[in-house]
Amino acid sequence: MTANADVIRLPAKESALIDHFVKAGEIKNKSEFIIYAVKKAVNEVILRELEEKSSAVPPMAEKDVDKLLGEIKDIRKKLWEGYAHRVF
Repeated sequence: MTANADVIRLPAKESALIDHFVKAGEIKNKSEFIIYAVKKAVNEVILRELEEKSSAVPPMAEKDVDKLLGEIKDIRKKLWEGYAHRVF
């Protein structure tokens, strides 16, 4: 199975910045940087939505918070596994 390749156009300044990180050995290549940036953005959106929804929920006991965080971690793992399966 061959993955579809999408073209992403970046302004020269951002492209040069990513090239700098690649040359410095901070990241393997531009594709890896883009994947990292997408994951970071998705996580930020999820966290923002959780913060918005949590403001309406009464305070939780510490054990319930720990349980919820575990569930969120499991959900995130399943989402990324499903995403990776569809993409690769």
